[in-house]
Amino acid sequence: MNSPTVIAKLDMALGECPRWNEQEQAWYWVDILGRQFFRFDTQKETLETKQYDFAPACFAFTERNHIVLTSAKGVYWLDTFNSAPRLLINPESNKPANRFNDGVTTPDGAFIAGTIGDGSQPQGTAYRLSLTNRTMRSRALQSGYTIINGQAFSPDGRWYYVTDTPNQKIMRYPYQAETGQLGEAELFYQCESDEFPDGAAIDTEGNYWVAMYGAGKVAVISAQGQRIREISLPVSQPTMVAFGGPNLDQLLITTAAQTLSEAALAKEPLAGSVLLLQTDSIGTVPARMTE
Repeated sequence: MNSPTVIAKLDMALGECPRWNEQEQAWYWVDILGRQFFRFDTQKETLETKQYDFAPACFAFTERNHIVLTSAKGVYWLDTFNSAPRLLINPESNKPANRFNDGVTTPDGAFIAGTIGDGSQPQGTAYRLSLTNRTMRSRALQSGYTIINGQAFSPDGRWYYVTDTPNQKIMRYPYQAETGQLGEAELFYQCESDEFPDGAAIDTEGNYWVAMYGAGKVAVISAQGQRIREISLPVSQPTMVAFGGPNLDQLLITTAAQTLSEAALAKEPLAGSVLLLQTDSIGTVPARMTE
């Protein structure tokens, strides 16, 4: 496996939610704290940036290639990357200090997106969001998250993975697509003391690829819960990974520059940039939302 290359040299405070759009052959991601949305066209090799007056977070593509974008002010609809956002719903309008953070589409075309407070208290909730004729409904699934992350589904859709980053435990739940309900939780993987699991992706063999924030690596955990690989990175704060590319064998890695001192940034000139790793695995891409 090769070392990661730089797809976009940036200084993002909190790069997050890389996503591959196979219809456009383009990568998307956000800088939550920078309030920016990015689109990188791999055929033209051009980078577009949208600046918002709200903090964008996780997002999903719909079956008709529209975008559902969560934020610090609720959930927005975008016809295209360059469209003006239209507010759909804000399930936490009574909690103005909260914002959305991490999310994943479900095998049956809904979107599970989780919120956080200031990251020090268990103030977050995971919501199941679903669309009908561009009208959104939300249902709280679970509450008590401090920093929800690592959401992903096994290739067969039977298992839903999630982590509360400060707990350093990756959990998994049986998922019932017919009802959208979660079964009983079980511990999938216990991280090391210096590892804080952030965003994740799944390959076709069911291996769980997770960015270890603060530890400067991506860990690969088998479907049986065994660590099978580590990938060292030139940054200490990787935030999330996603598979994509024409053959789904590329791994995009977002990173963060937040909290790093000037001395640390001098040692990590790529902190806040977006990295690309050519892998020997084939990844899965999250399902699209049903409209």
